Amino acid sequence: MLRHAQLSFSHTADYSFIDYALKARWVQFKDLSDEFDRFIPRNISDYSEEREAELIRLRAINPKIPDSEIVRMIEQQIKGRAVPEIQVYLKFADRVMSEYVTVTFLAHALAESAINALLAVGLGIGGAAEVFVLLERADIKEKWLAGPKSFHPAYHLSKDGAIYETLQHLTRQRNALVHYKIELEIEGKRVVDGSRLDRASLKDHIAWIKRYFSLPYDLASHVRRQIPELPFTMLFDAGPISRFAPHAGG
Repeated sequence: MLRHAQLSFSHTADYSFIDYALKARWVQFKDLSDEFDRFIPRNISDYSEEREAELIRLRAINPKIPDSEIVRMIEQQIKGRAVPEIQVYLKFADRVMSEYVTVTFLAHALAESAINALLAVGLGIGGAAEVFVLLERADIKEKWLAGPKSFHPAYHLSKDGAIYETLQHLTRQRNALVHYKIELEIEGKRVVDGSRLDRASLKDHIAWIKRYFSLPYDLASHVRRQIPELPFTMLFDAGPISRFAPHAGG
């Protein structure tokens, strides 16, 4: 059992810069997410202005080509651009993936900062600070699963819950990006497996980004529920980030 009522202690809080950086992304991401949800792809009949502009342009640079041939070329181009999935990709892919990469790095860094702080405080007030050097080298998932048991045996984080699912997905994506390797094939044979980056739809990426934003704060809340006597106030306020409700199930 932790005993800290008569202990006086202090700690650094440089993790707050990561906290601020993650929170600073939320409003911009929320605007992007709302724009994505409102987006309605154009019908192929709505491209009349593009058809006319392209016809004028191609006539000028290809004066010997008949209009019928130019029109056929333009219709092929418009047909490809008018595919709803292509419209979504062209309008949102760069911005969504920029947010995905940025939030992946920040959320992972903040989640790791939180578990390192938790272990340091718990072990320190329990008189076993020297153990921290060993535990902090572990994989972030293992630290969240088992680390707090070193000073609070009753602690539990289920592998079956949404919060661990998000932590596992975040860690896999972060590692794939940080240690990125191309997937290489030569004459039809794969010679380098490459990184296992999730090739999901933009809609799915947005859904994961929302979970990533919430994860560090939900992990901290889980600790406070599991070990209420621990003086752990880090990441108490997630605002303005919207929390991912299923994480509360642990």
